[in-house]
Amino acid sequence: MSHRLLPLLCWLLMLCVTPCGATEPEPLRVRYLQQPEDAVRYTYEYRLIAELMARTEARFGPYQLQPYTGKMSSRRLNNEAIHGERINLMWSDAGHPNLDNQMIRIPFPLLKGLLGYRIFLIRKDDQPRFAAIRSLEELKLLRLGQGANWGDIKIYRHNGFAVTTGKDYQNLFHMLVSGRFDYFPRGVNEAPLEYAAQHEQHPELAIEQTLLLVYRYPVFFYVSRNSPQLAKRLSAGLEQMQADGSFDRFFFDYYGPVLEQAKLSGRRVFYLDNPFLPADTPIDRPELWLDPLKPLPPGSTSPSAVRQRARHRTAG
Repeated sequence: MSHRLLPLLCWLLMLCVTPCGATEPEPLRVRYLQQPEDAVRYTYEYRLIAELMARTEARFGPYQLQPYTGKMSSRRLNNEAIHGERINLMWSDAGHPNLDNQMIRIPFPLLKGLLGYRIFLIRKDDQPRFAAIRSLEELKLLRLGQGANWGDIKIYRHNGFAVTTGKDYQNLFHMLVSGRFDYFPRGVNEAPLEYAAQHEQHPELAIEQTLLLVYRYPVFFYVSRNSPQLAKRLSAGLEQMQADGSFDRFFFDYYGPVLEQAKLSGRRVFYLDNPFLPADTPIDRPELWLDPLKPLPPGSTSPSAVRQRARHRTAG
C-alpha cells in the first residue's frame, strides 16, 4: 500500500468514529439578580457563585453566569425565581414557606449563620445603659426596631421581645434617633456599613459595643425546580469547599475584617431560640456555623484575598 494513501485512510477512520454534527456540551446557565445598587451588599454572594461554578467545571461541564441587572422588587424576585426562566437562582434567609415549598433549597449556611449574629445600632448617649445590661430579661425591657415584613420579627416575638416596626427601611434610622424604639439589631456584616451610610445624616447614631444576640438564621441558596442540575452542582461545590477547608478561607478572607472590628469574643452573648427553621437545617454540623467566642483564623483580618481568587465568567 502506498504511503501516500495513509493520510486519507486516517481521515476516513476519524469520520467513522466521530459522530456527525458533534458539538460542545450546552453550558449550564446561571441566572440571578444583580442590581447595581446591590453591588456592595451582595458582593460575597456574587463571588461565591463564581467560585463554585469554576471549581465544579471539570466535573459538571461548562457554564455561563447570566446576571439579571434590571429593577426587581423582592416579591417579583421570588416569583421569577420560582418560575425559573429569567431567574433560576436566589439566596434568602431560611424559613419562607413560599420558597421552601416551591424551590430546591440547598441547606448549607452560606454566611455561617452570620446574619443571626446581631449587634445594635443605638443612640450614642445610651451606651452606658446597654453596658449595664447583664441578662436577657434586662434587654427585653427595652424596645427594638425592625422592618415591617422582615423574617426575624417572629423570632424576636417568640422570645418575648417588644418590637416596633416601620414600613420604610430608611425611616427606621430616624425612628431610632427620635426615640420610637431603643435599639436596632443588625447583622454583624450590616451594622458597620449602615452606620457609615447614616452617620452624617444622623450623628446621634452609634454601634453598641458590649452585647451580641445570636440565633440560628442561615442564608441558603434556592434554585428553581426547572434547574435541578444547578442545585446538584452548587451543593457539590459547597461540600467540596467545606471538605478541603477553602470555604472557611473564602468566608474569613471576606468577613474577617468586619468580625475583627465587631470584637465578638469580648461581648456578652445572649442566645435566642428559632423554632421556624426548615427541618433540614444542619444544626448538627457545628463546623458550618460561626462560633462567636472562637478566635478568628490567623490572617483573616488582612485585606480580602478572595477578590483575586474569584473568577467570573459572564455571557456576553
